[in-house]
Amino acid sequence: MNPYHRAPIMPVVSLPQTIDPFKWADRATQVVADVPLVQFTRLAADLVNTNGSVQVNCRFERDAQKMAFLRGDVATTVTLICQRCLETMELPLQVTIDLALVYDEDHAKKLSEDTDYLVVVEQEVVLAEIIEDELLLNIPFTPMHEACDALPYQAEIEGDVPAPVKENPFQVLATLKK
Repeated sequence: MNPYHRAPIMPVVSLPQTIDPFKWADRATQVVADVPLVQFTRLAADLVNTNGSVQVNCRFERDAQKMAFLRGDVATTVTLICQRCLETMELPLQVTIDLALVYDEDHAKKLSEDTDYLVVVEQEVVLAEIIEDELLLNIPFTPMHEACDALPYQAEIEGDVPAPVKENPFQVLATLKK
């Protein structure tokens, strides 16, 4: 068999409940789906609303060393509360997934240090949970509007807020010296 020959891609247009990622990698399965945000319950818990969807375009494949990978892109826009002004804000998320799929930590040790991996201990995994984890990892700990990010410093620069006058604690000693 030619090592550069790739198996034909098997497309999947919705997220199944569970999958066997190693079999899907053997079959070079591609997942292209538009999944409602409301289906990602952990993500939805922190959102202002669950309108919209997550566009998933991922593929399971094996590399030249027969290592299984989940690779692709996930995109959505979520509505959160800005932690500075407490107004709603929309945050576009573009996530690139590149995960090696391994059976245990021993297999993971064979990977290069910069390779992200997922230990798959059971044959059946929930693909939606993997995608949801990747989305959650890409939401800032304290989401803020870009304009709010500069607010405390912007007023100082523009001169709206006078710089605080600091008293010199040694000024009392100066009077004693005289």
